[in-house]
Amino acid sequence: MREIDILNFLLDLSPELKSTYDLYQDLLFALQTKNLDRFNHLLEIEHPLISPELQTAFQTFKMYQSYIKNMLTTPYTNGPIEGINNKIKVIKRIAFGYRSFYHFKFRILMIQNLTKPKRKILAD
Repeated sequence: MREIDILNFLLDLSPELKSTYDLYQDLLFALQTKNLDRFNHLLEIEHPLISPELQTAFQTFKMYQSYIKNMLTTPYTNGPIEGINNKIKVIKRIAFGYRSFYHFKFRILMIQNLTKPKRKILAD
């Protein structure tokens, strides 16, 4: 069987699962396409058949609706900075501390491809 056939079989077994899955896919599409009107519409209408877990998520979406609106209407994100911070934390965890801040800074710049390691030229 193909994946879509398995999915359809499982969704046919439970109306709650089907409505939860369909709503999840609608929410995902609205967020990926940055469609604020569709997202707000999904939050406004009643969904009696969805699972309790998604109902809890919906309450959270309603609570943070203004922040989600900002995320969907502005092109800015802090994702790249968060990625850099995560890399720095991994370097610190692996190294258990550097004796020299210069070496620590150089390692960060090297991993971010902002500098190249200096190669020593050996004299013959």
